[in-house]
Amino acid sequence: MDFILASKSKTRCDILQSVMPSFHSVSPNIDEKNIIRSLLMEDTPHYDIPNVLAEFKAKKISTKHPGSWVLGCDQILSFDGEVFGKPASNDALCDNLVLMAGKTHKLITANVIYKDTKPMWRYTAVSHLKMYSMTKSEIKNYSDTFWHQVQHSSGGYCFENTPHLFSTVKGNWFDIMGISITQVLQFLKQHDRSIVGKTPKIAAVLGSPISHSKSPIMHCHWLKKNKIAGDYIAIDVSKEKFSQTVKVLADVGVSGFNVTLPHKEAALTLADSHTEQAKKIGAANTLFVDVNGAIKADNTDGYGFMANLKANNANWLPSAGSAMVLGAGGAARAILVSLLEAGVPKIYLSNRTMATSQKLADHFSPKIEVIDWEKKDTCLSNISLLVNTTSLGMAGKPPLNINLSSLAKKALVTDLVYAPIKTPLLIQAEEMGCDIVTGVGMLIHQGVPGFNGWFGILPKVDNEITELVTR
Repeated sequence: MDFILASKSKTRCDILQSVMPSFHSVSPNIDEKNIIRSLLMEDTPHYDIPNVLAEFKAKKISTKHPGSWVLGCDQILSFDGEVFGKPASNDALCDNLVLMAGKTHKLITANVIYKDTKPMWRYTAVSHLKMYSMTKSEIKNYSDTFWHQVQHSSGGYCFENTPHLFSTVKGNWFDIMGISITQVLQFLKQHDRSIVGKTPKIAAVLGSPISHSKSPIMHCHWLKKNKIAGDYIAIDVSKEKFSQTVKVLADVGVSGFNVTLPHKEAALTLADSHTEQAKKIGAANTLFVDVNGAIKADNTDGYGFMANLKANNANWLPSAGSAMVLGAGGAARAILVSLLEAGVPKIYLSNRTMATSQKLADHFSPKIEVIDWEKKDTCLSNISLLVNTTSLGMAGKPPLNINLSSLAKKALVTDLVYAPIKTPLLIQAEEMGCDIVTGVGMLIHQGVPGFNGWFGILPKVDNEITELVTR
């Protein structure tokens, strides 16, 4: 089947590419603004406007490609009796948001299929999105930050990058992205039984900051490698908007999430259910959304940590000596549990806030001894494993100030930070002759159970994925 998308939208192209690799896209180059203006002058109902635009696109391309199935897609944003198209300028974007903030608008998505210049199928979806209230300074900050990403989107927002703008969304992810892929596939399968494509699944990693994350590279590689229809994206979400963002994305059909700093403890709290491991650790790094929208929390950090050590340093034995863990956040909780379960006889725990460290020690085990942050260097001669779970040493973050001169050369040093791959801590340890393990392996291994749960395939951890992530 020769199938053409009458659009140059990267989002729509990516969605179709995941289920129909052989399709191609062609830009119809229609004058959308003048068409919309004419339709509004004729009092055309808003519901019909994207259909007319989609038909213009599909018919124009169909004329040039006889025998092909041509899909035309379009969207408009309808609010308070007006149609909001692509903002003409940064100031226009701000004006749009001033009007829409705190209120609900409709995003109307039309899909039309033509063949031999004749309409064969139509489908229109209406999504309702309610924005949070925003101050003028918040609107200005948003427009300055996201203008280059959103200037080609109806209304001036890019939902996949900024779901935290919305308090409530009633709709489907793919409708909002501009292509009702489930309905498109159903129609095409009726006319060509060789089409076996499935509706793509979406997963995301949530954190702040998130630009450094290599999770999208890893999961998108596994998707392509296993020929799975789907996508995995990174979304920067603040602490204040985290829980509501997860709920909104779950409501629109996202299959699940990885969760990183600073949201791991909040992820456990918001879940409807959790695994025993997540409960024991008291934090979650992986969320699964079932068909009813219920969220289950898991923690695969401990699994990923131990799998990484075993894969990259076969000489380290848990019973060989004490360990020191730096940090007391969600990742530290998982590391403490995994080390205790593996048989490490004693753990020194040091964090910038000593009370937080003591709370973890009291909760988990008397084998954990809390050390003042300023005195953490004094225990290094007693350990065989040093683990940094803080963000110190990460690109853009303050350095981790620690003197390793008293650390035994037989000790193993590992850092959960993987941007840069080899952190200053690992460089210092390596120069002393210590064995080191980077955090990339933990990232890869901890992602395996999540990928399996979201997409139904157990991915392989091999040299190919390691080389890809460490580039």
